Amino acid sequence: MKKSWVAVLGIIILIANTIKVPVVEAKEPSDTLSDYRDIFKDALNEAKQEVGPEEDYSGMTDQEIQEAKEQKEAEDNKAREEAQEEVENIQDDLKQEQAQTGPVGIILDVDMSTDIDDVTAVRIAQELEYQGLCHIIGFAYCSKNPSGNNIKAAEGIMDYAGLTTVPVSKAAVSYEYGGNGDYWGVLWQYKTTNHPVYDNAVTMYKEVLSSYNGKIRIVTTGFLTNIRELLKDPEGFELVKNKVDAIYITGGEYQGLCYNLSYDDTRIGSTDYVTRNSPVPLYFTMDVLGAIRCGGHLTKIDTANSDILSKAYAQFGLEDGQSYGNCDGTAVYCAVTQDTSYGGYFVAVPCNFSINFNNGGVITQTRSDAYTGIYMLEATYAKDKYELYGSSTYTNLFDSLLEADYLRRHQ
Repeated sequence: MKKSWVAVLGIIILIANTIKVPVVEAKEPSDTLSDYRDIFKDALNEAKQEVGPEEDYSGMTDQEIQEAKEQKEAEDNKAREEAQEEVENIQDDLKQEQAQTGPVGIILDVDMSTDIDDVTAVRIAQELEYQGLCHIIGFAYCSKNPSGNNIKAAEGIMDYAGLTTVPVSKAAVSYEYGGNGDYWGVLWQYKTTNHPVYDNAVTMYKEVLSSYNGKIRIVTTGFLTNIRELLKDPEGFELVKNKVDAIYITGGEYQGLCYNLSYDDTRIGSTDYVTRNSPVPLYFTMDVLGAIRCGGHLTKIDTANSDILSKAYAQFGLEDGQSYGNCDGTAVYCAVTQDTSYGGYFVAVPCNFSINFNNGGVITQTRSDAYTGIYMLEATYAKDKYELYGSSTYTNLFDSLLEADYLRRHQ
């Protein structure tokens, strides 16, 4: 991979304090992966051009420049080590508190083909399971891609983590969106076992919910199509009502369009139905939390490109050191750590929710003083999207989860 993006991490950290990151206008998502991904890359490129060089070395000798760079690197490493220690302490506290109630069962409902953040979210869930905070008890695709759902990719990413019995499912609807996952081939290379496979996500949901004894939370990282079908099924509705503690939804807007929840009749209709009919609380991670980035540090330290996530990032087209938005992973983290106040990193705010059918599905979420059964999650250590772009606090939190498995295998 090229090294031209290695400097991106440092550049992004400067963004919140030096410029206003260009706001990406709402855009109808393209059916092609490259167009969708370019929305994010274009914003970074514009920001990079405005920031300019990180340091001014004019008037310095080559030796002075080298010494300045080494000092800067040492300072950055020290700050990162201190932040890493803080994250580890918080994770230890979470494990102790969670042990009192037992790990929560998590069902992952994903659109793992059009973007890389689904793979990041799965990796975070797997690490939280390793830490004893959750059990992954189901994995479902929420839409059918033109080439079909790649079950082997789902099995491969689970087998890599040793989770060889997690049931996986195709979507419950015929709705097709997106294309082949650039990284599918990377994931299915790690397939070693045959998992229980379902042709319909509703069937998988009902069997998993019926058989699992313990607290269950659902995390959607894509569309709400499966959840709508599950709630429309009388037996499915009762199982959700009696067995599911909460549903965490990747997406949500204070005011605007949301990729997972807006744009066409299928997504808008699913969003509207679920928000009106869910018998359990709904937690929206809010698209603004997608400004939290992670993963770039793993690709920097994994110089041999041996980790499954590093390989997936490379296949997706990310450069060494380039982090990526983590809204999906945020939803997983919050679902698992709800009982321990999200480690102090997030807060759930009661809100009103509406979606407008007449203008592409513009969503409006506002704070509510009354209980509505719907919450929006907000960051506690950053006040807005632009601050989150450069937040080392949140980047270090999620990097610590993404890198833990790699470090166990290579140290």
